[in-house]
Order: sequence, then C-alpha cells, then structure tokens
Amino acid sequence: SLYELDADTFRSSSCSGSSSGSSSSSKRSRQSDVKNAPVVPNFRLKAPALLHDFILTKNYCLFNINDTSINPLSALKALLGLSGFAGSIDLNESASHTHIVLLPRSLFDETDQSAVDDIDLFHDERILAIPVNNHFNFHFANAYEDETTGRIVFDTVQIDGMDLASTTSHNSGRPFWKNDHPFQTVTPSRLVRYVLDVPNRSLAVGTPNPKVLSTRLPEFPSLPRKRSARRHRYVYPAVARRKVTVDYEKKGHAGPLGGIAKIDVEFPENNEYYSFETYEFPGECVLCPKVRGENGNGEEEDEEEEKEDACYLLVNVVNGRDMTTDMLIFDVEGKGALEKGPVVRWTLPVFVPHLLHGSFAEGVTFDFEPFRRESTSQR
Repeated sequence: SLYELDADTFRSSSCSGSSSGSSSSSKRSRQSDVKNAPVVPNFRLKAPALLHDFILTKNYCLFNINDTSINPLSALKALLGLSGFAGSIDLNESASHTHIVLLPRSLFDETDQSAVDDIDLFHDERILAIPVNNHFNFHFANAYEDETTGRIVFDTVQIDGMDLASTTSHNSGRPFWKNDHPFQTVTPSRLVRYVLDVPNRSLAVGTPNPKVLSTRLPEFPSLPRKRSARRHRYVYPAVARRKVTVDYEKKGHAGPLGGIAKIDVEFPENNEYYSFETYEFPGECVLCPKVRGENGNGEEEDEEEEKEDACYLLVNVVNGRDMTTDMLIFDVEGKGALEKGPVVRWTLPVFVPHLLHGSFAEGVTFDFEPFRRESTSQR
C-alpha cells in the first residue's frame, strides 16, 4: 500500500478532520469523513518486495522492484523471533532484469477506493514497469522530470548483488561487526544515473544507461531539500576513505565508509572527496542552506538564481579509537570547498554510535529555558 501524507500534520492531505459539537453534528462529520476519506492504492506482487527507499518526481513515485522469493527456513526463524523478516527474502541474482516501477501520483486523485485496490504492478496499464539490468539498491539520491524531453532522470546507489541473511548465517548468528572479515559477504556499490524514456516505457537511447558517477563505494546520498524532485548538479554521499579498484560483480570487495564526497553529476571528473582518519566513520550527510540577503544591487536575491551548492554540510563522525562522536560542518560552496576540510568540529558530550539517516528542519529552533526550569523544580 502507498499513503500520501501532509508533511506538516502527518495526516492524509485529503482527509477532513472531525469537528466537535452536538451528536448530530458529529454524526454528519463522521459521514463526511467516510465520504471524503482518502484512497489508498494497494498493489499486488507474486512475492514480498525488498524495499528500503523510493523517490518522487512531479508526477510519479519511483520504485526499484527485484525478482524475489521467500526462503521457508529463514521465514520460520523470523516467525520465531530468531532473525529479521527481511533476511528471509531471497533476491534472484541470476534474473536478467530489475524493474523500475513508476506509480502515477494521480492515483491519489481517484475518488473510488475500488479503482486503486489490488493493482497488478506489471499488468495494469496505469503503471510503468521498465526493465533494466539486474541490480539492487538501498538508497536513491534524487529524481526529476526533464520538461524538454519528457524523460525521467534519477540517481541511485547500485549494488549488483544482495543477501541480507549472509551477514549472520555464515557466522552462526554473530553480529556482523564482530566478524573477522565482515565485508567478505558485502557486494560493492557505485553511484549511477539512469534516464527513462517514459512515452516508450524503456531506457533512453543516446546516453550511457546507467552513467557511472562514482565508484568510491558510495552510500547515503544526500542533496539540499530544495532540489528534491528538481534538476540537480551535485550529490553528497558518504564514501570509502580512498580510491579503490573493485570487481562489482563479486562480494568481498566492499569496505567501511571513511570519507564524504561532492559528486558532480554532469562532470564526474570534477568530483571532490574528503577523507577522515582510518578510525573515523561518517554517517549520512545533511545539507543546510545558507541564509542569503540582498544581492549587489540592493535587491532581494531570487531563490531560483541561488547557487545550488550554497549550503553547509553537517555530518556526524564516529571515532572508533577514542569512542567519541564529532559533529562536523563543511562549507561546500564553490569548487574545492569540500576538500578544504570542516569549518567547525565539535565533540558531542556523549558517545553516539554509528548513524544511518538524518534530516535538516529549516527554521526550527529550540528554547531550552522551560526544560531548565522543569529540571530545577524537580531537584
């Protein structure tokens, strides 16, 4: 199922709230709620999809759907609480294709729930399922619709193989990080760009598909929030500490994240990298836009004309040697800015373990005085 929520209220944007009042008023309100209740598109697959992320464009929700099956023994272990359910989903690594599935956002405009129930992703004419070379992905960077060509462009971290169960099964259930050689079971990643020909339901011709943007084992790609679902120039992933040469079809060639990057999606030869110490490991980067004032003519700057990289990059870095965590801030505006290193480095008062995802909430500040008064009154 796919839900559409209002970002401010976390309720369905088309769901009317109930009002207080008399019994008859409340009854009318409930009837109105049912009548105006949002539709929820429900989809059908032959096996559970192994999904971690999806991405939006102006008109579509975009998913990466693999050929999967259920491993009965692993599923039984999951039911008994001995492992996670995701580990019971097997990816068919010998499959010829993975499908990029485009779900029209117009499905949420339907007024009849029956019109969006039991949708077959691969046979419903409203759904676009475009075959690409078989691969797996955890994270997308961004996607947008090219208004000139009608094509959809998206950047994703691609992995040629994935076996979630193997990180523990070959070590008798020991935690992944306690293995002597934990990355022997991990397939290396790379950041790539796909271009889809929507009218012809195929990959676009006349351009590399996919186009490789970075081979430095990237993960957790980020970009400024204002560029979401819009054309972008830069992507900011965490990467390996140094350049590596790997075979992307073989496991055991991956490694831990030890740096961050500013990827130029138009000219990858201009990519910038910053490496941490061998005992330091970054999480996902978060981009914070710079506050702009007036331009040189005394006029307010046009938001559309702002430099895309006019922002600060925030990242938490775990120090595995000293068991501390630092918050680092980089100014990434301009060529070579990232490689100059952080402009701020602050050691957090407590150790925070390895982090996955983060987000920046623009305009949100905190007043800690009420908490101080509450703490003082309880002493």
